[in-house]
Parts: sequence; structure tokens; C-alpha cells
Amino acid sequence: MAAIPAAGWSLTGKPLMPTHLFLLLSIAFVTASCLGGDKHLPSSNPPEYDPKKVHTAPVAQPSAPAMVAKPTELDLLRSKLDSLETGSKEKGEGKKVPIDPNLLQLFKGVTSPCEALSRLAPGLGSTQLFAGQEGVALKKALGPDADGIARRMDERLAEGLKRSLGPGASDCPISVRQRKSSRLKNPFQPARVVLAHASSSVPFLLAQTTIPETSQDDYDVQKSLHREDPPPEWVGWKTTDTMTRIGKEDRPTNGIREDYEMIIAPKAKQCPHLEGPELKGMVDGTFDWSYTMFRATPGPQSVLYRRKIQATLKGDVDDSAQLKKVVKYDAAITFQHIGSELPHYANSGTIHGEFTIDQRTGIPEEFRIITVSGFSEGEAQTRDAQLLGTLTALMAFFSGQEYVDAEKIWKHPNTCVEITFTPATKTKKFVPNESTPVKTELRTKKEQTVVPAKFKEARERPREGNGRVSPREKESQLNTPATFTYQTPATKVRHSGFRVKAVSRAGMAEEKDGEWELAPSSYVLEFKSHIVQSPLNLPVTDFGVSMGSVGGFDAHVQATVPLRRRDDGEWVGEGEMQYETRPTTQAAHCEIRIQGSGKTTFHVKGGSIGTDPEPFAVNLIILPGETGELTDIHCKSGNTPEKMKELFATQGVQDGREAHSVTKGMRWSLLFGTTRRRTFNMTRGGYEIGGWTPVQGSDVIAKKTITVSCAVVPLLPCQEVTELTLKQAETSE
Repeated sequence: MAAIPAAGWSLTGKPLMPTHLFLLLSIAFVTASCLGGDKHLPSSNPPEYDPKKVHTAPVAQPSAPAMVAKPTELDLLRSKLDSLETGSKEKGEGKKVPIDPNLLQLFKGVTSPCEALSRLAPGLGSTQLFAGQEGVALKKALGPDADGIARRMDERLAEGLKRSLGPGASDCPISVRQRKSSRLKNPFQPARVVLAHASSSVPFLLAQTTIPETSQDDYDVQKSLHREDPPPEWVGWKTTDTMTRIGKEDRPTNGIREDYEMIIAPKAKQCPHLEGPELKGMVDGTFDWSYTMFRATPGPQSVLYRRKIQATLKGDVDDSAQLKKVVKYDAAITFQHIGSELPHYANSGTIHGEFTIDQRTGIPEEFRIITVSGFSEGEAQTRDAQLLGTLTALMAFFSGQEYVDAEKIWKHPNTCVEITFTPATKTKKFVPNESTPVKTELRTKKEQTVVPAKFKEARERPREGNGRVSPREKESQLNTPATFTYQTPATKVRHSGFRVKAVSRAGMAEEKDGEWELAPSSYVLEFKSHIVQSPLNLPVTDFGVSMGSVGGFDAHVQATVPLRRRDDGEWVGEGEMQYETRPTTQAAHCEIRIQGSGKTTFHVKGGSIGTDPEPFAVNLIILPGETGELTDIHCKSGNTPEKMKELFATQGVQDGREAHSVTKGMRWSLLFGTTRRRTFNMTRGGYEIGGWTPVQGSDVIAKKTITVSCAVVPLLPCQEVTELTLKQAETSE
């Protein structure tokens, strides 16, 4: 007898589906039905993961040993200066240094940043660079080009200050002149910076002079300017301005290297904080400035010169959110040099004082130095005191402008503070003509600290005269909130309540973050979903089975969920979910039927409902309950294939003329979760549904319709249509 073919042919000449395909589909359905666990979530194992195998981490190949960069001479000298500076700080305070009162008048009458820097620049120059015993030693170490180095220091410093002015720097040029021609009346004017009077439109110009120097062709010169933004919650900036000169190999300058670097970094906090038992509004600030010159020559011989100032500042804010004119500071100033053949020299100290600023421009108006301490004795006091005073004035110039910028930010409503109400907004239910006392406080956003505040301009919403709020203004104290009384109107109007503004030493708040309103209407979510999966009808010849029909079903799911608003503003709820699934397979000797009906729970896990026209936003986190359909594999008339009998036996069904196996299918839940698995929010435990369409003129607030293919097997077409409707629970206002 001939062997039975694996596949047969119909009378029309078309091939019939092999029996083993039907069996595989049957096994697939039983397997899917028997699986447990959360059908909403994908597996956490990667596709290539095999639990039967032992997985080990790949062995890392040995890498080549890392190349450790050798510290440069500049790095070594800089490190040595840092360690010596740390040691000098541990010695305690030195002698106090008097400051020439003329330095305190630098900003008198100044009207522009250019004018202020023009007055400051002379005191920062190199006039006193080679004065005294330490200066003579420094000049000797620098060699024949010492004066040229001093001139270049002045040029780089002047250029860096000019760049700090931004686009308007071209109106404030700075140039260099020879030391011996100085006839300026200001005794602190450096020999290399010249300022000359011109027309009233440009009060400060620079005299041009020409000074011969080594040809620029003898050096490769590189300049760079790097600007950094401030850290989060700060205003300000940091610039690093550098120039490097390297002697060319084919010139007499071969082996000579010079590095010039100036760093400017003023910063201020964006928001005031409350400080001390009186809870004063304080704004912290910092300032860093340093100027470094390094020179190396063949031999080798090298010199490093550095001056710097590091300061902390505090600005006081009054109860109108206005920065008081006085800003206090504490600054540490250091002058240092060291070299391979130059003894270490350092002079450092601290200075405490205050300055007032023009609250429009931020330019200092009055400048006060209260105490100066920690400086060494000797001839360095006089010359260093002048530079110390100028550096402190430089700190005031840059920091004042950042404080003005910070003030603009903390005065922007709701940036640093927020208004809180008791009872909380949107929690009080509507009762006609009822009066509700509302305790009102202002808190800092970051620390949630209560701030004494003045509340003003209280007005009814959504329009004046909708109910009544009183009083119109009220002040709160640390332990005494401001109390406003709101009387509801006779009939309910959506968004009934009041708005109020607040001003304080920690910032300002108003408008939306300063609104109190009655609880909104209750909401109801209606959920309807329809999934249709077409059956796969298989003509089969093996074992005498004439036909099979696999997996078709028609599922309807619906739920109604009343929503409630939690204290944190999230909308949540639970409601009954009903499902009914009927099979759509054709009559056949072997069928896979999916069917069932029942009830479960539909969850709304959270979300927001914003029904204002601008902006309208609804976003809900939903989690439908699991449906409990049954998957029934049924074969009759004694024509059950052997492999199918084996499958039935695993399900406890004994051999017989008719056999069937029933398992839990969960088909609607499985397909619903599969089509939107990417929208599942692991943190909140549900599917995130956004993109709702607003509906006007009825109790329906918004709708969302989802139409998607839900086929997980190409041979089983599937279509899903899901509708969500958000409605008001109350139909009248």
C-alpha cells in the first residue's frame, strides 16, 4: 500500500493544508491558554536568553597598559603654589592692612560698564609688578624680556576685560603705552594702560602708541576664549581667556614658552532663601577671578606668577521682593610667584565689606571695605593693598550685575514661591451662598518653608462678581496665615473661586498658581472595546479528518468607572467591567473555540483632567481587569488524530469517540495588552491614555477612539476598536 502523503490535493487542484499545521496551531493555543503571570507585561528576558544554559560574562581581553601623562612644568609649579597656599592659611591671621580711601571712590559718578572697567583696569596693571625685593627677584628670573612680559600681561588683561563687556566692547578700546611717559593724575594708574577723554558720546578712549618688540614671526601664538553656563539654580557665567606663545624651532626664540590665562566667574542664586531666626530673605553669590602668567626658557628655567580672588556674597531681599542696595562680601585674595630658580613668594589675606548697587544696571555706587586682615608685614603691604582694593572693586562690578539679573528671575511669578490654601483648592464642594474661610500661605518651592507675605488683588473667578471674596488684601506672618473668605454664588458656575497675588522676601506668585476654586464636577469614565479575530478554516486530509476551524471570536467589553480626585490631584477610580466573547469558528470535525462571559474590575490608576480651553489636557492611566474566556479544542466522530489524542491526554481527557480539552484563554485581555504594550507605565501600573479630543456643549468632556490591528499570528486577522468617553457625573451647574 502506498504511503499516505503529507498533504493532499482538492478536486479543484489546490493543495490542502497539512495536518501538522493544524496540530501546531492547536498546541500554540493550548500553550498560550495555560501560561500564567501578568499578560499585560512583556518578558524581562532578552530574546536570546535560554534559562537552560549557563550564561557567563565574556572574558575581557587584556588591554595595553594606559599611558600616564607626565605632568608639565606648569602643572608642577601650579601644584606647588596650591600646597604652599594651603599651608599659609593654617598659620592664622597676620597684620591688618590699611586701604587708601581713594580706592573707595572708583565708582563715583560711573554711568556705564565701560566707564567702570576703564577706572578699574589701571589698578590691575603691572605698575608694581617689579617693585620691592620680591619684584626685583621676579624680574631677574624673567630675564631680558621682563618688560615685554609685563606689557603682554597688561594687554591680555585689558583684552579679557574688554571681552567681558560683550557686543559693546568695540566702544571701549584699551591700548598700551610706554611706562616712562605716564603723566596721569591717578597715582594708581598702571604704566601700560592709557585712557584719554574724547567727546561726550564716548567719554573714555585710549591713546595709541607703538612699542617695538620681538617680531611676532618668532612665535606661534594661540588664543582661545571659553565660556561656561552657570550650574542649575544659578545665574552668571565663567570665561577662561588664554594665550600661548611658543618660540619657533628655526628662530632664536626656540624653546621659549609663555602662557597667559585669566578666569572670570561671577554667579548669584536665582532664588532667595530664608536665613536666621528672623527668616531674612538672602541671596548667595560667588565670585572667582584669577590671572596667571607662566614662562619657560631652555635650561630649563621657569616662572609662574598668579594673583586671584575668591569671594562669597550675600544680598538682602526685602518684603517687596526687592534687593536691598547693600550687598555684603567676604573675599580671600592671594598674590604668588615661584620658579625653578625663584624663591616662593606669597601674600594672602581676607577682606570683609559691602557695596551698594544701581538697581537698574547693577554697577556699584558706593564701595566699603570694613576689615582687611591676614596679610604679612613689610613693604609688600603698601603696594599689595592697592591691588587688593582694586580686585575687590572688580568683584563688586561683576557680581552686582548678576544680582540684578537674579532679581528679575525671583520676581517672575511662581518661580521661587507658591501659594498654598487650607482647605486645598478643588476640594470644597459647592453649596449655594455658603461662606468658606480659606487660610492662605506662601511657601518656597524648594524647601517648602513658610514665608511671611503680602497677599493682594484678591478677585473672584472665573469673573468678578461670581460670589464674593474678602478682604482684597491681607498679610500673613510666620505662624499666622492670611485668611480670605469666599461666599459662593446662588448657582454653580464652573471654576468658581478666587485668585490672589503674593509678594515676599523670597519671591512673587500670582495667577494660576494663586487660584483657589471649588471642587470640580465629578467625572465618569465609560470604556467600550470590541475585538474581532477571524477564524482560520483548514481543509485537512490526514487521519480522515475533513476540516478544522481555529480561533475565531467576537469579544465585547464595557465598563463604567466613577472617578474621584485624590489629595495629590490625581484622578482614580474602580468600576465593574463586563465582557462577553462568542466563538466564530465554523462547524468542523476539529475546532478551537474561544468563548466566555463574566465580570471583573476596571481600574483608573491616576491621571490628570484639565478642562480649561487653553490648554486642554486629559491623561489617564487605565488597567482593565483580566477576562476569563475558555479555549475549547473539540474533535468528534472518532476521527481524532493520534497526536491530538496525546495532547488531550496531557489535559486529563481519556481516549473516546469524542474528545475535547478546555483551558482558560484570557483572549481579549491578551490581545488588548499586546497592541499597546509600549504605552504601559511600569511605575504607575497601567496603560497611559492621552491625546483626547475635547467635546463642547454637553455633559461629555472628552473622547478617545483607538482603532488598531491586534493580529499576533499572520494567519489570524484581528481588529480592535476601543472608545473611551469622559463625562461629568453631574449634568447641571
